[in-house]
Amino acid sequence: MSEQERAACLIAERVLGVVAEPWDVDGRQGVVDAMLTYPTGRRAAFEVTALSGDGALQTLSLLSRDQFQWPLPGQWTWTVEVGSAADLPQLRGRYVRIALLCEAAGLSRPEQLWQRQISVDPDPDIAWLLEHSTSDMVGHPDLPAIDGNRVRSATVLPASRGGAVDESLSGLRQALEDAFAEPHMVRHLDKTARADTDERHLFLPVHWSVLPFPVFYGLLDDGQALPPEPPPLPPAITHLWLAPELARRVLLWTPHGWQNHYPYDN
Repeated sequence: MSEQERAACLIAERVLGVVAEPWDVDGRQGVVDAMLTYPTGRRAAFEVTALSGDGALQTLSLLSRDQFQWPLPGQWTWTVEVGSAADLPQLRGRYVRIALLCEAAGLSRPEQLWQRQISVDPDPDIAWLLEHSTSDMVGHPDLPAIDGNRVRSATVLPASRGGAVDESLSGLRQALEDAFAEPHMVRHLDKTARADTDERHLFLPVHWSVLPFPVFYGLLDDGQALPPEPPPLPPAITHLWLAPELARRVLLWTPHGWQNHYPYDN
């Protein structure tokens, strides 16, 4: 089992008092990841799959190889936000020149330089960043690249998002409908629904990239707010687990409605 699957099984054992057994082993084909057994003997199929935005985990993995840092080319510190893994090959080759051009002009944002050049042919690297990429750069002239014995690096992160928080989680059902329509999610839903067991559970570690900002940050709320509607599941799937990254709580939907659980607290 993967580390993610083992962690999900431990959460199920702690919340439900079940025993989790790896099931996708010994050459079994098309089966769920684990089988849960209750003290009463009741059995539940247990499928685990990450819910993440297209390419988001790939971007995170690629940036982590560089420890989310790139060398600074000039005198300032820079923050680079990467909107897509597809941007990375060109962004790596262009960010040095973009930073140096901005520093020479005394401008902390590439779009400020682009606006100055709008009446002439814009610099091709600046034009690529603003017109053809989903990434962004911000310079910090008050943070020098070299400060005494300290040598700083550019901070390189996945692009951030913003917006008001959906504290009522009223948008969760539609967000899940959109996510569940993705081909890889359809396969996991179908596999779980086919299991010949008393219950069928789908456990979803939720990455911030897959849901709208208001909904994801509503899930991070450690209060008592629960979604007002059931999730859009096939009728055969009896339980849905949502485990948002960075959250203390795990949300569990059963035929009796939504519940909050805090398996990390003890």
